[in-house]
Amino acid sequence: MSGSKPTFTVAGLFSDKEAAARRKRAEEAAAAEAHKAELKAFTEKLMTYEITAEDKERAVARIRRAFEAGEKELMLMQFPSEICEDLGRRINNRLEGWQDTLPGVIKHVHKWWETELAPGGFTFGARVIDYPGGMPGNVGIFIGWPDALR
Repeated sequence: MSGSKPTFTVAGLFSDKEAAARRKRAEEAAAAEAHKAELKAFTEKLMTYEITAEDKERAVARIRRAFEAGEKELMLMQFPSEICEDLGRRINNRLEGWQDTLPGVIKHVHKWWETELAPGGFTFGARVIDYPGGMPGNVGIFIGWPDALR
């Protein structure tokens, strides 16, 4: 063994560990950039989308199916809390005026509920439905109804 260099070394292990850490950081940075781009595209669509008669018909059909299945509410849609003007703080804490923080087309959904669904006895709600990393994640928009007619 005299004169030959070892092929397995502590220095090599440290080098491999550092290379793996660099790869992981690069992958995480790429994933964060991809998420940022997806969120930007989704936000742009959410802010400019106009509700159609077909959208309303589909929503009513979903509500009807949920009612007939014995449910008390339906999550109509969800979106990232980070696109609310207050990052979902009012919704998460059930503070007055939370409706004013709804972004884009969600405001139109709320208006549709006010004018067409609320008079028929339906409720409207929003709540944070997940907490990735302990922070508010997605917000669900819910249409509800009572257990029975009063």
